[in-house]
Amino acid sequence: MKINICQLNYKTADCSYNANKIQEILDKSNDDVLNVFGELALSGSPLYSRNLYKDLYIETSKLGDALCNSRKSFIVGTPARGDENFCYNSLVFVDKGEVKALATKRNLGRFDKNFTQGNGIEVLTYNGSKIALGFLEDIENFIRRKIKVELVILCTNRLFDKDDKEEFIDSLALCARQLDSKILLVNRVGAEGSYVFSGTSLIMNEKGEVCKRLSMFDTEEAFVETDNLVIERHNPLCYEEKIYKASVLALKDYFNKNNIKKAVIGLSGGIDSAVVVVLGVAALGKENVTGILMPSEYSSEHSVSDAEKSAKNLGIEYHTIPIKDMFAASLKTMQPLFLGLQPNTAEENLQARARLMIVMAYGNKFGAAMLNTSNKSESAVGYGTLYGDDSGAISAIGDLYKTDVYRLARWINRNEEIIPMNSIDKAPSAELRYNQKDSDTLPEYDELDKILIDYIDNNKSRSELIALGYDEKTIDRVLHLFRINEWKRHQEAPAVRLSRTCFTTDFFNPIS
Repeated sequence: MKINICQLNYKTADCSYNANKIQEILDKSNDDVLNVFGELALSGSPLYSRNLYKDLYIETSKLGDALCNSRKSFIVGTPARGDENFCYNSLVFVDKGEVKALATKRNLGRFDKNFTQGNGIEVLTYNGSKIALGFLEDIENFIRRKIKVELVILCTNRLFDKDDKEEFIDSLALCARQLDSKILLVNRVGAEGSYVFSGTSLIMNEKGEVCKRLSMFDTEEAFVETDNLVIERHNPLCYEEKIYKASVLALKDYFNKNNIKKAVIGLSGGIDSAVVVVLGVAALGKENVTGILMPSEYSSEHSVSDAEKSAKNLGIEYHTIPIKDMFAASLKTMQPLFLGLQPNTAEENLQARARLMIVMAYGNKFGAAMLNTSNKSESAVGYGTLYGDDSGAISAIGDLYKTDVYRLARWINRNEEIIPMNSIDKAPSAELRYNQKDSDTLPEYDELDKILIDYIDNNKSRSELIALGYDEKTIDRVLHLFRINEWKRHQEAPAVRLSRTCFTTDFFNPIS
């Protein structure tokens, strides 16, 4: 059996765009090749509430009929409307222009809201071979049916997870051995909003040995013959490279799919903005990224020079706009209310919001979207200014703990100094008062992140954290900060989702 695995980057709700991409592949395909596209390839995903509207089904049905006119053989994912207005996440099997089978998803997932539960994996005969067709989420149900087939074709929209250590491949290999069948998996690539789909479509033999594996984060096609599979060695990307490529892809798709050409970022000279601007340039090109340096009376000399060096290393346009006068004007305006009171976070936050006003004014004037520079550690404990540095169009490192930001920075600098070494080596500071350091307010990030990872990622309770050996006062301090800042996290810039505990997509607590 000759199969073309089609790992594409679809646009959500841009059905004509998706259909054109599919048609281009069908036009160049041989008549004896089965082209396999992804889950919801015609409509894109996630659809959220878009699949509540009839026009989506009318449009995808018409486009599907047009694809059938090519008289080629293919499998394509599409929303489908059944009797009594039931709506399904479906896979359509077309053989030389004629619909031969329809598989509807049984085990609905996070992106299947408003779809009706379907029948699961379907079995059919194609070119004399008995094959199964369906969704990855339904494979366990199919195994229990104990039906012998030569090939199982599965489609999925599986999200990228930076902590995935190939356990998924091992579980799929076990399914192949249980079924004594080859398994072909097609996963989409690309990003939609915060969500990143990494690709890595593959085919494995009956022993669960991978014989072809497509790349991570890239659009790709791969031709395979199921009767002539050869085991393929795979060199996985390192942890830092996966994070880097996922983040760059997310930024690129966020801007391109929203038709935003340029980005603007506040450059502080710190590690966070230095990493984010590198990701922005990799995604959009240096000609489309502008840095704004906004020193205050509390800014150190090295912060300005580090920010300038970061911009110069990348070759981006940058501007220096001091906020001293804006801050002084704000204090004067607030003097009737602040008179006689000691300075506190109110004055510090005025500076962060003055910087936001400058960055957003530049963005509005020149058609640029703001890149947020907050990290997950700061978001967890509320160490950021709402409507200040917590703002932005998208947060490239919002799902990375501070220690991971340092790890990524060192990987970026593995061959040459792109990020100024002083930005990596110096003690982190918000520089909103004289001689301020993050450690004045928070535990050192090495200690803080260990507690946060055990609490957020590993779901350890307070008593379990104490049993792990953390200082009890530090635990209480961190957990208190975490709990009282939930309301802020609900209003932060959407983070690129890199894990199962991303604050803006997955991990939520009651606000009150």
